[in-house]
Amino acid sequence: MFIKFTIRRKTMSEIYSEELYIEDFYCDRTAKLSLPMITELAISVSSKQTVEMGIGMQRLVEAHHGWILLQYDIKINRRPNLGEKIKIRTDPKRHNRFFAFRDFDFFDQDGNTLIHIDSLWAMIDLKRRRLVSIDSEFVDPLKGNLVDRLERLEKPADLDRSFSGASISVEEIKANYFDIDTNQHVNNSNYLKFFLVPVAENFLLRHEPKRILIKYVKEIRLNQSVVSMAQFIGPLHSVHEISDNSLINAQAEIEWSEVE
Repeated sequence: MFIKFTIRRKTMSEIYSEELYIEDFYCDRTAKLSLPMITELAISVSSKQTVEMGIGMQRLVEAHHGWILLQYDIKINRRPNLGEKIKIRTDPKRHNRFFAFRDFDFFDQDGNTLIHIDSLWAMIDLKRRRLVSIDSEFVDPLKGNLVDRLERLEKPADLDRSFSGASISVEEIKANYFDIDTNQHVNNSNYLKFFLVPVAENFLLRHEPKRILIKYVKEIRLNQSVVSMAQFIGPLHSVHEISDNSLINAQAEIEWSEVE
């Protein structure tokens, strides 16, 4: 679903890019870039951009602000292979008073798009842990367009808990020390790992994700136990939920294709 937006200030956004090789520790057992590492590398590139502009994590903490990720829409044409050289580009396209829209593109050496990611962000007050309006100090240098309203990213479907719904696979997970990042909660990339814990190994080896929708709802903290649930609503279509005592932490929806 999309909402029309009116541009209040039109500028040329600061596009940032980086080239790198796919190292072995970026990959899963298929020797392809792992799903959690896709988002890790994307965030790494955007972080480097903000650090170079003097508006990175250190300055955010000094201002008692933090960015929180609300949604991802990840489209995958092909996951890059071990040893492959790729280029990652990020564009902080636009923002309004409360939300910011940033996209990422992964390219192969011939310029073909491997992966495209749309992401939606908001800013919080680190002391009060509440959403606040975006501080212009952290967006003006990026030169993204200031708009009245941002388009909405598509949300993942809910689990079908009705009597006629497909079976739901369930796994309990406890967040450990190595899942936690500098924001003192489970790193956003680890949610992708958590989502897929209930999915059968044979399925993961024989299928590739083509599109992943993720909605982050409530952070998971150290030693917190959550339940990861997965439900296939079609042979190549799954929905996922991570929850704690009936409170949803995150949701995902994945479209798959068979490995040829």
